[in-house]
Parts: sequence; structure tokens; C-alpha cells
Amino acid sequence: MLDNRVIMIPIVYEEFGRRGKPILVLAGDIGGTKTNLALFHYAESTFRLLQEKTYSSRSFNSFNDMVLDFVGSEKPDCISVGVAGPVINDSVKITNLNWSIEAKSCSETTGIPHVYMINDLVANIYGLATLEAKDFVVFHEGAPDIMGNAAIISPGTGLGEAGMFWDGHYFHPFATEGGHADYAPETEEDIGLLLYLQKIHGHVSWERVVSGMGINQIFEFLCQYRDYQPDDQMREALEKGDAAAIISQGSKDGDPVCKETMQMFWRNLANEAANIVMKYNGFGGVFIGGGIVPKNLDVLSKEDFLHYFLEAGRMKSLLEKVPVRIVLNDRAALQGASFYGAIRFRLEHS
Repeated sequence: MLDNRVIMIPIVYEEFGRRGKPILVLAGDIGGTKTNLALFHYAESTFRLLQEKTYSSRSFNSFNDMVLDFVGSEKPDCISVGVAGPVINDSVKITNLNWSIEAKSCSETTGIPHVYMINDLVANIYGLATLEAKDFVVFHEGAPDIMGNAAIISPGTGLGEAGMFWDGHYFHPFATEGGHADYAPETEEDIGLLLYLQKIHGHVSWERVVSGMGINQIFEFLCQYRDYQPDDQMREALEKGDAAAIISQGSKDGDPVCKETMQMFWRNLANEAANIVMKYNGFGGVFIGGGIVPKNLDVLSKEDFLHYFLEAGRMKSLLEKVPVRIVLNDRAALQGASFYGAIRFRLEHS
């Protein structure tokens, strides 16, 4: 059971999520690799996890089929899901998965009348409001007394980015597709990587570099760039397993190209984190989510991150004031989708 009295960030209309009649929310965090579903019971100022299951996203032909597999005899009051893609008119084509989800179709198929969809990074932001201090690593204290817009960046299967507009009292989350904006190289190696990726993909976005797929592509580029041949054991592992995890482990084991790969990933993440702070005027703070960074804090240097994060010319003095936090709780998006569902349902029924 989670007590929601600890508020890390004040979210608009959060009082509707925390107060009101008891409600059951089926929450989902839908990604290109896996989907987490959970049933939450909300009452007074707490919510309780009743049931949870993780699915391989590609093992199902549709989200509707997955919901039908999950739901028992007791139907929830609403479905609320965070999805990795742009939500337009209550429908979404998931970016790294051959799925489309429509709220109306989901409602008709499952018999659950209220279906809400939000971008997965917006779900992460709502999730931040359910977390406690222990769910974060503070990378940079900055000037926490400065209130203003904030940002979140989450490298995982892809790269998610979102912002939070500060109205003087509450944050208003908003989705972006900033991870698909043009990649901006800085070093000679970055320029080489850009040219390498252009030959493969044509357009090169930040997601091609700062993500799980990016780690694999940086490694392949550096093997060519450094004229390096991985041994047969690593090559076989890369072909059969999770390349990003294998390269990360190789870095921990001292492999030089794996180490350089992770350093290049880290530097580019720091650069893009600074970019979104400046684009959103996000001097109220930046949060780093996703599954990659928390698993690699033993090889990703705080000092290196801050060096690259602050490498912004005339904006350095402003970036020095920006708090930077790593989100450790891997259920932030799931809890956030649930919290958003409670807010929406109670707003509509108040």
C-alpha cells in the first residue's frame, strides 16, 4: 500500500486522484518490448495494488486481447494506460510496436466504458507525484527553491521526452516527440556516428543514439571506427540476447569499446537533457527516467554527466541552478497511469 501524502511534485487536479469515492483502475504501461498491467484500488488518500502482470508486447496481436487476458470477473471502473507514442483523438500507433490502440474499440471489446490514454512520459510525470524521496538519486542539487517549468527524459527501448508547465501552483504535464528530433553531434566521434547512422536510416534522431537501440548502434559504429573485432563469445551473445545489457556488462568487465560505448551514450544523454531544459525553460528541474540509467549507475559517472550537462556556453550559469534527479522506481509510469485514471474518472463524475 502506498501513502500519497508524500508529494514530490504538485500535479494539476491531483486532489481528484487522492480524494473521493473508492475506485478500481486498470493501469497499463505499454512499451515496445513489454507491457505492465496492474489493478489498483483507490480509497481516501491511499491506493492499493491488487494484481499485476508483465506481458511480452509482441506476444499479443492487440492491447484489447491483453486486457481480456488480464481482467477477471470484477470489471474496473476505468482503464488508464501510458503508451509509447503520440495520442491523437483517443488513438495511438505505438512507435516501436506494430500496434494501434483506440479507446472506443477497447471499451467496446472489454465492456469497460471509460478508457483513457496518455503518452508514456506524461504517465511518468503523474507517477512522479506518487513517489517518495527514496525513489530518486539526486545527481545535482541545483537551486531547488527555484520554481518553474520542468522536464523528463527517459532512455529505454526508445527515447521519451516530456515537459511540465508550471502555473505558479501546479505542474501541467505535456507530451512531446522530442526524441525523434534531429540528432546534433558535437565531437569528431559523434560526427562519425551521425554519418554511419545516416547510411543505415537516412534521418537520424536522438532516439537512434540515446536509447537501448542506440547503445547497440554506437557499439557497432565504434567497432568499425576503432577497427575492433569482438570475440566470438560476445558476438554470439549480441546476436542472441539484449545487446544493450550485454554491452553494459562488457563495460563493467573492462572491455574498452563497451566502455567507450557507454561513455558516448552517457555524454549524449547529458547533452540532450540540457537541450530540453533550455527548450522548455525547464529550470525547475530535470528528471531522468527509463530502465537503462538506474541499472548502470555503477558505470555512469555523475561527474562526467554534470560536465557534459553544463557544457552549454552562456547558459552554463543557468543550468548550474537546475536540479537533476534519477528516477529509480521502475513502476513510476504504471503508477502514474493509474493516478491519471483516478483523476480523470473523478473529474468526470464529480
